[in-house]
Amino acid sequence: MHIFRRVILPLAFLVVFVVIAALLGWIAFKPAADDGFDGVEATGEPEGSIITAERGDISNTIEAKGTINVDAPTAVKAAHEGVVNHFFVQPGDEVFEGAELFQVRSEEADDAQPPASSGSDSETDAPDSQAEEGQDPVKPKYHTVTAEADGTVGDFVVEKNEHVSPDTQVNELLKNTFTARAPIEAVDLYRVPKLPETANITITDGPKPFDCENLRLDQGAGAPAASEAQGDDLVDDAASGESSADEPATDEGPGAGAESGPQMICKVPKDVTVYNSLGLTMTVEAGAVSDVIIAPVTAVRGLTGSGTVWVIGDDGQAEERSVRLGLNDGSMVEVKSGLEEGEEIEEFVPGTEPEDDEMDDEMYGEFEDGSGIEGDEQ
Repeated sequence: MHIFRRVILPLAFLVVFVVIAALLGWIAFKPAADDGFDGVEATGEPEGSIITAERGDISNTIEAKGTINVDAPTAVKAAHEGVVNHFFVQPGDEVFEGAELFQVRSEEADDAQPPASSGSDSETDAPDSQAEEGQDPVKPKYHTVTAEADGTVGDFVVEKNEHVSPDTQVNELLKNTFTARAPIEAVDLYRVPKLPETANITITDGPKPFDCENLRLDQGAGAPAASEAQGDDLVDDAASGESSADEPATDEGPGAGAESGPQMICKVPKDVTVYNSLGLTMTVEAGAVSDVIIAPVTAVRGLTGSGTVWVIGDDGQAEERSVRLGLNDGSMVEVKSGLEEGEEIEEFVPGTEPEDDEMDDEMYGEFEDGSGIEGDEQ
């Protein structure tokens, strides 16, 4: 018993420890499994991302934020030389196209139209300047001005018996019709080969979504020619007797500050209740295709009509190939011809691959501005 405790038991523990140590050493230093890098030559250049052309569906839907705008009023001009003889309507009256608004009396001989009846007009029927002695007095001519469109009569800017010329604006017809307007990025117009006739309008906390009609594109006002703008400046300077040479140059050109970009515009139906300046979301369904060859827009150079992709050949090299393009939704584009299903292409046009350093720069910026790891200073 003494020998077992003094000799055999310690030797047994020693053997167990040796076996455990040997197993741990084998696990730590055993040969690595096949890592899959056999035959790959290090070139120092990153491998491009390769994808396969597949079939899919594209639904081209464009959403744009905009506003509801009341239609501009219709100006009502005198259209004749003379004096305002009579008002047929009052401000605030609702009138229809063709309604009589006011009458203008001109000193021209005419017996076709009698003057409008008015209690105080008899005193003004005779012209201020009488004909020479021995000649018959000239009878005045009366012109009735009518509404060119439906609307609400605004305030008259001239008074009765006041002289007017043909271009004098006497009133304006305020509109109770509205237009939906939504600016669109110019580059997005490539996604819309042809606008549909309607667009869907959504107004937060307003009526249920509705379709507006007569959808059209307004490209915006173009800037006047430089020679025209300079000519106007020269005329103004000549009239004032001052030279513009000493005036400081400004960055604001003609029309600066105005919204001159393209806008999608459509008419709000008359049975929908809206108000001026309401915010809206305009949704335009610009087409859809199904079961067609598609590719990411990042893989195509040129996205309208025709373009170019880089196809991977049998030798593993990328070859530039022309393709005919169709609809695109901003992320995927339809390839009508030039590319077959299953062919491999470069995911990015050469030279446009995303930089791997972007993420590193973002992380470095976080550490630099103090939002990363803190406590480096002792």
